[in-house]
Amino acid sequence: MRWFADNSELNGIKAGHIPDILLFGGIAVSPENEKQLQKNIEDVKDKFGHHRAPVKWNFKDLKKLYKDQNQENLYKDLLCKSKELRTEIFKQSAIVDFTIILACIEAHSAKNKVIKDLKSELTRYVFNNGLMRYALHVDEQKPVRAEVILDWPDKKDSSPFDTEYANAYAKGETFDHKEKYFSGPLENLNFLDTPVFANMHHSTLLQFADLIVGATREFIECCIGKKTTGFGVDMLKIVKDRFRGAPNHIYGRGISVASNSSAFRNGIKDGLKKLI
Repeated sequence: MRWFADNSELNGIKAGHIPDILLFGGIAVSPENEKQLQKNIEDVKDKFGHHRAPVKWNFKDLKKLYKDQNQENLYKDLLCKSKELRTEIFKQSAIVDFTIILACIEAHSAKNKVIKDLKSELTRYVFNNGLMRYALHVDEQKPVRAEVILDWPDKKDSSPFDTEYANAYAKGETFDHKEKYFSGPLENLNFLDTPVFANMHHSTLLQFADLIVGATREFIECCIGKKTTGFGVDMLKIVKDRFRGAPNHIYGRGISVASNSSAFRNGIKDGLKKLI
């Protein structure tokens, strides 16, 4: 089993001017379903241009990539049809069995400097929250091998993921020793001894993880009152049964939320009931 995971961030409702909410996660899938899921997604992409054309939730982020590969016409076509493309990907993916596992953390401070200084620690924390849920999922499913596949980290700094994973693997605890993994050490669950980093542009399932995280980002914006509805909410409705803990226990199992604000936590909990 592999957990393909990516990250995103957004500004909450505090007074800060930089993102203070971090998202991390994606999809856990078995080898046999991984093959079918990749095929379903690539069949959709083939109808829209090319089966290996990279996609993202924010398709405009790919403009330079397509330009560098002299594929500007393909980029323009895909950009114009990006909503239709994403909708079809979500619909065709929902046919296959996979599990959505995500984590969300809200920074305690609204001060820009504090958030910047704590960015690495917050990244490690949101990763360990997701990793803990994936480890429990692995413990339940008992695959022969469990792996974690991550997109290249921001600024090429993999240390928040490496240090957290190393402690989870050998000791079954967080890097700061404050929490134990209920699953126990990852090495006892047949995890690979390191996370694997890959280029999302060449990984169909990392691209799909990006779509899942991007849709969840819009869902959270609705939960905290920044939007009343959104395309992301519509997409999550298509795959809602794929969340770990669905249908009644997504909160805490499929989406782990860490925040000092009960309003923030309850907003997401209520959103899961009312929006998707």
